[in-house]
Amino acid sequence: MMRQPPPPRIKLLKLETERFILRSLTPADASERWASWLADPEVMGPVNTAPRSMTREDLARYTQRFDQQTRLLIGIFDRETKLHIGLYQIDVNPHHRTAKLNVIVGDKDFWGRKVVLETRAALLDHLFRSGVEKVIGSPLARNFPAVFNYKAQGWRLEGIMKGQVRHMHSNARLDQYEFGLLKDEWIALKKKAGA
Repeated sequence: MMRQPPPPRIKLLKLETERFILRSLTPADASERWASWLADPEVMGPVNTAPRSMTREDLARYTQRFDQQTRLLIGIFDRETKLHIGLYQIDVNPHHRTAKLNVIVGDKDFWGRKVVLETRAALLDHLFRSGVEKVIGSPLARNFPAVFNYKAQGWRLEGIMKGQVRHMHSNARLDQYEFGLLKDEWIALKKKAGA
């Protein structure tokens, strides 16, 4: 029998980029600020999630659903002000060595400031160093900023899932894109960019 390499080992995370800090979220990070994003239709609409009212206690309990090994909840913090401005949810499949990313930038003052491109690059480096071999993103086709960011970062559009999900209010069927990025492709993209 062929011996399998060990599964990816993701640890509690703390990464820094030029402008941001990424770190695992804990119950202590629950805040009214974070809750306000979840209640904002403009923030939640692009990810097709109905706005909802959550207390700090609800958010603290929510953070405990993540084992920070195969289910990670990562906060995005502005380096200068230390303000919590967004988050990533990452689901790692140890057997297949894949990770699926979802991101929300909740603080609208940071929209259009390339937060996702900068922070996701650091997460990709970390995940690939940790044993993940492919990363996947599945934005709605109508989420134009997300689609733009995947394409700008060099991800491959692997498929269009027609009518994959229902709209949260109208029940209309929405298309979803499947983007993928292999470790070797990421290394080649960085080399080409001179990073």
